[in-house]
Amino acid sequence: MSSPRRVRVWDLPTRIFHWALVLLAGFSYATGKVGGAWMDWHLKSGYAILTLLLFRLAWGFAGSTTSRFAHFVRGPRAGVAYAREVLATRRAPAYGHNPLGGWMVVVMLAAFALQAVSGLFSDDEIATQGPLAVKVSNATVERMSAFHSYNEWLLVGLVALHLVAIATYTMALRTPLVASMLHGWKAWDAGVPAPDYRAAPAWRALGLLAICAAAVYALVVIYPR
Repeated sequence: MSSPRRVRVWDLPTRIFHWALVLLAGFSYATGKVGGAWMDWHLKSGYAILTLLLFRLAWGFAGSTTSRFAHFVRGPRAGVAYAREVLATRRAPAYGHNPLGGWMVVVMLAAFALQAVSGLFSDDEIATQGPLAVKVSNATVERMSAFHSYNEWLLVGLVALHLVAIATYTMALRTPLVASMLHGWKAWDAGVPAPDYRAAPAWRALGLLAICAAAVYALVVIYPR
């Protein structure tokens, strides 16, 4: 029996995005709970997260093969079929995000985006106000502040579900997802043709990130003036 070979599965921009979002999400949660002088850092962390999310949205159309939405967002039938394989504790090979993981990515990106955007209009009624709160009515600020608070717990639940899924794949299905997201490679059955992988150039990622950062700066610094 041939031993598995390694194939490239995640590009560097996608991996940096993933781990940067992990760190910033944890930092935002901690600073939001501590409050006080840390709220200024909470806001800055939120701006950084919004920049990352805009970048990931663009990278989902212009990135490498496995980073593109067209590669991992599948229909309901594919998700159900894959779920059956997982429940039977069978290793269902997937190159990049599997059909269930793909939809989890979409849901988590949407939840993080809603959290970041609602924060722009929120007011804690103590000393911290989102940069766009002055642009809308008090009623809108109240609704956005409430949503920002409630959506936080949705995010906590999604992160917990994500961790459970990772643990399941690692222990039950012997699929080291964390390792792949660290080094970008995956073991692939030598008897199966290598997947077609096309890497996007680094300059494209840097250019998109610069554009996204400039857009967020204009939104939170220039526009409120």
